Amino acid sequence: MHPGTLRSGRTGKGRELNNKEALRHFLKWRRQLIDPVELGWPKRTGRGRRAPGLSQAQVAQALYVSERTYGDLERGESRPGPEFLDNVASVLRMDEREREALYVYALGHEPPASLDPAAGTTVAPAWQRAVSQVSGQASYVNDVSWNILAYNEEFVRMFPQRTAEEPRLPERNMMRWMLLREEAREHHLVDWRARWAGPVAAQLRAAVAAYPENEGLQLLDHEVSEDPVVGPIYRDPALAYVQPDGDSLPLRHAGYEAPQDSRDLRTRCCDGHVPSQLGAVTMCAAAPLGSPGARIFLLPFSARGSR
Repeated sequence: MHPGTLRSGRTGKGRELNNKEALRHFLKWRRQLIDPVELGWPKRTGRGRRAPGLSQAQVAQALYVSERTYGDLERGESRPGPEFLDNVASVLRMDEREREALYVYALGHEPPASLDPAAGTTVAPAWQRAVSQVSGQASYVNDVSWNILAYNEEFVRMFPQRTAEEPRLPERNMMRWMLLREEAREHHLVDWRARWAGPVAAQLRAAVAAYPENEGLQLLDHEVSEDPVVGPIYRDPALAYVQPDGDSLPLRHAGYEAPQDSRDLRTRCCDGHVPSQLGAVTMCAAAPLGSPGARIFLLPFSARGSR
């Protein structure tokens, strides 16, 4: 475990002292990893043992602050602002997890948002393999603007399917499908206006506020706001964000197979779709640590009327 890995500390004064020590070791470790030559200082020559990496004075110079100002941070004797911490993270070439550690050790909380403009748009390949191998319930991963990045077979089979068609994803962007498509509003997401529209629209509005530079979210914001059906719901100033984790919502599951000891309760939502099972899906949400803003969902389904 390197110094950038978060550790749980003690409470009260003990935790404060522990965080100061962790901050000192962490920043010293990061300084030692950077060759001053890479930042424009001349190569060291001559005899004598020299500490590896950047000195405190060199970091201070790169930050355009006094050596004392940076030294106070490294000793845990200052209460730095987010902008200063972000500058330190940039000079010391920290990745997202290391920047998170810097904030936690220095301020006691995680950073409000990622500095990486690509954050939340991809996930590690391991997540794609893991999700595709989930069996027994639908599972998928979406990026910060709800584009689907990975999914399993059960997820595809949930959606309303036209007669004689192979199961397929209805659309790459789940937010666009849930809020704008007639198939979702009238066939798949049961009681859409009362149960789905408000909470889902609130999630979009919160994401647009949190990631104002994301072009995909800005496009969704415009499309949803202009839609005659969901637009008034989305623009309602009383709409409040609620985290979806743990919510249970009604829907039709096209790929549901009743247990052997249960009756087949599937019905048709309309003549154009194959029979599907009424029930409820529970939103079990999590976030991949390496991709802030992305979400992983497990969607256990309970059939209505099943034993």
